[in-house]
Amino acid sequence: MQTSDPLLKKIPGVAVARNLNRKADIEDNVVEVRKEFLGKPEVCHKMVTHIIHLRRDPQNWEHRQGFWDTWNGYKKTLLKEFDVRWLLSVCDTIVDIGNNVQSAVAMNIVQCINGTNVHHTICVNVVNGNLDTNRLSQEIKTPTWGGMQTADIPTGDMIYNMMCRLDGVIQLDPMLNEIWCEIKDRGRSDKQVLMNYFCGASRFKHQRKFFQ
Repeated sequence: MQTSDPLLKKIPGVAVARNLNRKADIEDNVVEVRKEFLGKPEVCHKMVTHIIHLRRDPQNWEHRQGFWDTWNGYKKTLLKEFDVRWLLSVCDTIVDIGNNVQSAVAMNIVQCINGTNVHHTICVNVVNGNLDTNRLSQEIKTPTWGGMQTADIPTGDMIYNMMCRLDGVIQLDPMLNEIWCEIKDRGRSDKQVLMNYFCGASRFKHQRKFFQ
């Protein structure tokens, strides 16, 4: 069926590539990620363009408005065409730019779904029932579900970004933030917190703590 809406027209081609490594130049990143949406409506790439810009600068008002306008105008199409990975990116963005309630609800979704990937990542890095720190230092990427892959521990930033977003949401409530800070203080040095070992294997110094 032909459509007069240019954003519903299919991008020619068949998607074969995933932009798993972020480009330093934001426009290069926008161009590269378009390859993921060959054969899908143009609106998918438009929405992701807003997400990429807001990931770098959540205060970009042009892309904030564009994000909400695109979502509200094409929600049914995006829900159908986006895989779980990109639906989760929508939630990540809402954590950053939504109101307090939206941010809190979106953060719960992000924590839940990222948790399924972390669980899979733990399994991949366990040998004979024990966490293998040598495997952690390698970039082992295994498909999980919904277009996602296991967390890239040495060079990735999924866990770090998730925890920074969580800190930002919790800081909105002083009482809960006080409790959260106490829990984090206790967890940083506890050897039973497996994520301390995960984050410690990062090649980036600022990401080597699970509890920031």
